[in-house]
Amino acid sequence: MGISVRDALKLDIFKDSKVIAGHKGLDRIINRVSVFDCPIEVNRDKLVLKEGDFFISNFFPFKDDEDYALYALKFIDSCGCACFCITNEYLNSFTQKLIEV
Repeated sequence: MGISVRDALKLDIFKDSKVIAGHKGLDRIINRVSVFDCPIEVNRDKLVLKEGDFFISNFFPFKDDEDYALYALKFIDSCGCACFCITNEYLNSFTQKLIEV
């Protein structure tokens, strides 16, 4: 049994968080939580990523390459990710392309 992204965002730890994209996915169910701070390796990651994953990332591997960041977000979404939470440690703003993906 999981929790919806909407309900998870009501937790105190996320009180200063802001949803900038994916508003239609707030009712997705989170089945597990993990940190995602490594480059994408499709052959490996297709086996590891599961539907309902909630990822927290500093986005470091993708911060300087928008095309790679777009690819990564599309790939993670294609695996059925419930939520991808990016901290503001390395990335304080997002291009419109990243928001729209």
